[in-house]
Amino acid sequence: MSDRDESKSPQEISDTERQLNVLTEVVTDYAIYVLDTKGNVRTWNTGAERIKGYSANEIIGKNFSVFYTDEDTHAEKHLTALEAAAREGRHEAEDWRVRKDGSRFWVNALIYPIRDERGDLTGYVKVTRDITEKLRQEDALERARNAALQSQKMEAVGQLTGGVAHDFNNLLTSILGTADLLNQRDDLPEDVKAHLLSIIRSADRGASLTQRLLAFSRRQALEPRQLDVNRLVGGMSDLLRRTLGESVSIETILAGGLWRTSVDPNQLENALLNLAINARDAMASGGKLTIETGNTYLDDDYAAMHAEVTAGQYVLIAVSDTGLGMSEEVIARAFEPFYTTKPEGQGTGLGLSQVYGFVKQSGGHIKIYSELDSGTSVKIYLPRDSSEAKAVEQARPPVDVSVLASGETILVVEDDEDVRNFTRTALISLGYRVYEASDAVSGLEMLTEHPQIALLLSDVGLPGMNGRRLAEEAYARRPEIKVLYTTGYARNAIVHHGLVDRAVNLLPKPYTIQSLGRKVRQVLES
Repeated sequence: MSDRDESKSPQEISDTERQLNVLTEVVTDYAIYVLDTKGNVRTWNTGAERIKGYSANEIIGKNFSVFYTDEDTHAEKHLTALEAAAREGRHEAEDWRVRKDGSRFWVNALIYPIRDERGDLTGYVKVTRDITEKLRQEDALERARNAALQSQKMEAVGQLTGGVAHDFNNLLTSILGTADLLNQRDDLPEDVKAHLLSIIRSADRGASLTQRLLAFSRRQALEPRQLDVNRLVGGMSDLLRRTLGESVSIETILAGGLWRTSVDPNQLENALLNLAINARDAMASGGKLTIETGNTYLDDDYAAMHAEVTAGQYVLIAVSDTGLGMSEEVIARAFEPFYTTKPEGQGTGLGLSQVYGFVKQSGGHIKIYSELDSGTSVKIYLPRDSSEAKAVEQARPPVDVSVLASGETILVVEDDEDVRNFTRTALISLGYRVYEASDAVSGLEMLTEHPQIALLLSDVGLPGMNGRRLAEEAYARRPEIKVLYTTGYARNAIVHHGLVDRAVNLLPKPYTIQSLGRKVRQVLES
């Protein structure tokens, strides 16, 4: 006790203690109480009762270890805390504590030793503050920060993969097209034909790979329409059974009154098929695949925790399996391109990344829920389409591939020489008359010199004046001319936010003679 305390009379000390008791009683945000030297509770304030749930009658005389978790009590953390306070004059810790009802809460706890005038230990003062909400907010902030960093990382990787895919599409158009042209000849030896087929198969695989890269980077050209997801999922049953085999049972749970969404149906079907194949691979000994639909609402709190999510109404598609499950580390990287846990040669690591890119490009959200040995559920959230337009479920009528040219003349404007040569040769082989140009300015000169040109077939990404501007100039001079764009990259003058502009005819690269012929006839006869 200090000299100042020694000069006080017993009455003054008693008054001070009463004032201190009154002060601690009116404090409700802190649990303030006194322990004896063994840790038994001697006093109990209103804040302690509010925070911990015990009344004074219930807790005074009991050891304060009752507030610790079972694992901490077993580790004797309460004794360690008292020893540290007595030794160092103060002990502070943040940890879990337990209320009377058994619920856990996160605290900041301070312990101060009480000593008499001789310096002997007579007890402890314990001050505890409930900071569970503070912890929740810090955790939410950290998760939001990590989500933002992951989103930036995925965007950077997407830009890289999108650019690579664009360049590869030009290369593949030339390789695939030239091999296809040679394969049309009847005078080639059989061994040459076999080599050509091998080139075509490899180029097809390369085209599939670049398409997946474009899907991940959100640069594929989507053609969304209002869609009944229940109808699409129900129509996939036979396809899924054939694909997954007899060892996997399939159950669909389709919600009544399901909202409609606006999405590219072909890409959604591919996404669900990708998820189903992933699920099958996680159930090597067989299991159950469940596809469930429903209406849901993602609130502001959820949106704040997930980058690029807008609060609102969504159509939910959940694809769940009973397979091996994923660890947290795998979940964190599951959507990255080329990341796979499968053995070498048994997967490209692009399946989930393709689904991710498609969902994000469609304005939606995708989330993985999984635990090791407890299966996986991948949930796709697609924005509700509340427009009054009726759903358009019918595909365009197919064009007869056998219908060749009817004497039409086509102008090909393409800056890549190899692609331009293949396109010209392919169109001539289909019976068209063809003019060609390597840029928009030369193309406009050709249009002026040759009024018989019926179709402008132009790459979008031309140097200088792009393909969209070229088409506008062509329409101004020849309002009746038809226009067909080609592109290997979706972020350009005719595709915005992944959606092809209305009234635009588009032929994605790489294309074959057959796909070129079909699209040209479709445009000319439209």
